[in-house]
Amino acid sequence: MKMNKTAVFYGILITIIVLALIISSDLNKTPDLKAKYADFVTEQILSQDTTNTFGDNLKVLRGIHSRNQLLNVMRGFTEALGVKCDFCHNTDNFASDEKIQKRTARVMIRMVADIDRSYLDGPRMEKVTCFTCHRGASIPKLVVER
Repeated sequence: MKMNKTAVFYGILITIIVLALIISSDLNKTPDLKAKYADFVTEQILSQDTTNTFGDNLKVLRGIHSRNQLLNVMRGFTEALGVKCDFCHNTDNFASDEKIQKRTARVMIRMVADIDRSYLDGPRMEKVTCFTCHRGASIPKLVVER
């Protein structure tokens, strides 16, 4: 009987150690810092197409020609900042510029586009996106948190 208790004890101990190793290895992995919709935002702000045939009051987005394009870009912003539409928009009038967050977003979009065009325009260079700094928070995170 004593041998069975010892075997059970060591079996449980080994199981706990293995689980702890698995969990700690997952915690030490570098987090994926690429948002699902980030490429949609990058594509539109760096677009060579400066026309928009869809949407109202688009001042910095470029090459928007469909509802789907615009929604994917907006999803990129909401994902990157961890916010909903009403963070930047008056949801009764999406074209309105009344919210400072929308005006700030335009400044930030121009900044990201300038960084990407001026400094990251080489082959195989990753582009900066809103998610690069914000990582799901409305206030940018300055350090990668683990």
